[in-house]
Amino acid sequence: MKLISIGKSTATTVNSTNTWCIGIDLGTTNSVIAVSTNQQASVLPIRGNLVPSVLKKDLSLAPSLEYGDFHDFKKFMEEPEQTIFSQYSAIDLSAVLLQHLKTLTEKFLKKTVSDVVITVPARFSNIARKSTKIAAKKAGLNVIRLLNEPTAAAIAYGLNNTANGIFLVYDFGGGTFDVTVLRIQNDVFQVLATTGDLNLGGNNIDIDIAQYLGDDNNDPYYLQKAKTIKESYNNSSDSVTAFDAIIDKYVQRTMQIVKNALAFSHLNESDITGVILTGGSTRLKRVTHYLDIMFGHDKILRSVDPDMAVAIGAALHGEVLTNNTMSSRPLLLDIVPASLGIETVMGYVENIIPKYTPTPICVNTQFSTMYDNQTEIFIHIVQGDDAKVGNCRSLSKFILRNIPPMPKGQPQLNVMFNVDEDGVLIVSANESISGIHKTVTLESYV
Repeated sequence: MKLISIGKSTATTVNSTNTWCIGIDLGTTNSVIAVSTNQQASVLPIRGNLVPSVLKKDLSLAPSLEYGDFHDFKKFMEEPEQTIFSQYSAIDLSAVLLQHLKTLTEKFLKKTVSDVVITVPARFSNIARKSTKIAAKKAGLNVIRLLNEPTAAAIAYGLNNTANGIFLVYDFGGGTFDVTVLRIQNDVFQVLATTGDLNLGGNNIDIDIAQYLGDDNNDPYYLQKAKTIKESYNNSSDSVTAFDAIIDKYVQRTMQIVKNALAFSHLNESDITGVILTGGSTRLKRVTHYLDIMFGHDKILRSVDPDMAVAIGAALHGEVLTNNTMSSRPLLLDIVPASLGIETVMGYVENIIPKYTPTPICVNTQFSTMYDNQTEIFIHIVQGDDAKVGNCRSLSKFILRNIPPMPKGQPQLNVMFNVDEDGVLIVSANESISGIHKTVTLESYV
């Protein structure tokens, strides 16, 4: 038995009575805080605009990365139960960082803030999104919305007010690379495709340059020297340097990912209206060199600081969500970054919501029992695009118990997958004859 019907989503916009809502770009390498009033956003000049996402061993904010510091913990938000850097989890460290950002903001603004829009990679899984919300709650912040970083960047450019078309967001940060294809039409943002690499960023270039200089242990001294060389190279007028091969190796990897995103979207380079640059590594000359070749110089949008764009977009959207006097709200239509389903017989996956399905979305599916007088049904929720459970990410497991004994195939098990506007999955299951019901919000993994 397999019946699938698409129903209306139960997701709703969260309203707030607090008119101050900050936007936080919670980055792998640096974090940025912005605020907006009257749809004019500005980045708070705290720590020179960029706050290193680095904590010292005593959990104080680090001015820069040194040997032994806690860093890159955003990459571990997919594995919230795993302890990293001694006894701390990614949620623990993210909560401490967010608490520092909250304190710095309140000291600068001289007022209490609690409401926040936090940006996340568009391909962040349900687990990573929920981990981010939990970290924010621990830090005393009320998350109004988790906003995808590419959508935030597009809002920062004002494209919701000025342009219609298909835009590609090229996000090359210090620790990660993401590319997203967005269709913008009459204040509606629709994600068409998103992909990337959690282990591809400007830091990879720094490490290779440091090794070229003779460092084999990721010594912070060599890494800082490598970063300085990279930045001076980027400002050099020389067309060819000894570091072109090092930088090209990583930039060309990003270009292949861009081509994959276009292929997923069934688009050609000529279909792209504009290319939005975000992330500090987009300043590399070789990045703009290859993007100019692929899309044409005139299509590359450069008017917003790539380090600030995501936080600015988050602040602008935060003001819209918390200011009841503002009538214009962009409609954000996201996608499911990886397929969602449940385990069936022989370790295979029944795909409930396919990859790249627009969200919010609610899908109902019907199953039944395999054996006579079966009184329990095991439900294993997974995320991934493989047909085998072992190759997918386990999200949650639960058992629907006390089903009245009936012949196999007679019980009517209804399973509902609901993905809300933040990309968070809620799964409910009920047996319609007996009325047995269970709902899982996937918070039990922490």
